[in-house]
Amino acid sequence: MRSSTIVRTLMVALALGGFAAGCGDDDGSGGSSSGGAAGSSSAGTGGTASGGTASGGTASGGTASGGTASGGTAGSSTGGAAGGGSGGTGGTAAAGGAAGSGGSAGSNPCTSPLDTVSVWLIGDSTVASGSGWGDFLGDYLAPEANVKNRARGGRSSKSFYEESNSAWSSSNSDAVMNGIQPGDFVVIQFGHNDSKPEEYRRTEPGSAPDYQGTYRDYLELYINETKAEGATPILVTSVSRMVFGTDGTLARTHGEYPPAARKVAQDNNVALIDLEEESFQVFNALGKTETLKLYAEDGGADLTHFPPEKAFRVTEIFTGLLTPTKTTLACYLKP
Repeated sequence: MRSSTIVRTLMVALALGGFAAGCGDDDGSGGSSSGGAAGSSSAGTGGTASGGTASGGTASGGTASGGTASGGTAGSSTGGAAGGGSGGTGGTAAAGGAAGSGGSAGSNPCTSPLDTVSVWLIGDSTVASGSGWGDFLGDYLAPEANVKNRARGGRSSKSFYEESNSAWSSSNSDAVMNGIQPGDFVVIQFGHNDSKPEEYRRTEPGSAPDYQGTYRDYLELYINETKAEGATPILVTSVSRMVFGTDGTLARTHGEYPPAARKVAQDNNVALIDLEEESFQVFNALGKTETLKLYAEDGGADLTHFPPEKAFRVTEIFTGLLTPTKTTLACYLKP
């Protein structure tokens, strides 16, 4: 099933090759660049790039949907068909059907009408405005879901939580803990900067099989504080970098942080969106040339961030991994 969906991704993505590139920095300067980018008007770009282009869709959504579906062939074929209709969003919606096909229709937790909720995004520059995928999530969700992107460039799970003007919990009126309501969702993606050497950012993932490191400690702070407010945490592994080896294969650059996040999600019984694994499969199938053309800034100088006119494709991979049996956030996906 994986090979067929990846082939679909490659074929559709090749047809979308003519996008101009934009901004982005190398990973080492993620803090300064994304901090500035957060002030930029990427939401407006999002309306153009995502709203206008996403329905033409990369097959990332279809790929992710097929890859995520827990039940066999039905997930792959349904995801592919829907992906042809409306890109990642269609593929994602199909994932609900795929998940349902694994059991009975009654197992679908989605209800109608939908409650009005906020979807809070916290993370680093690969989620933040101007350099990440977060701003485009609202284009794929029903109007009842209000996306609030609080991700900041250069942050780790530790520094995002502890800094004085934290977007998590502080006197800042926009901080998540000052606005969160029961029924909301908090999407948590950290890891790119947790391996950095600075003490104020550095966390340790721990080692298999338990991954009892400081990275776990901070992820569990977000999880527990979200649950205490009656909201739903969703843990996301870090999106893959676009670093290819001399043999043309994609490198895994996040070390033990993705498996640590998977273990934390399992131990805390929270939904996991494995964006690292799925983006790795998509990029590796496309190869270096097409990956950089579709996802990176022109010239490929920045292999970590995603310019606004291309970042929606990562959002499609994310939404393609949402299924109602995994998280009820999937109930808010546009049909």
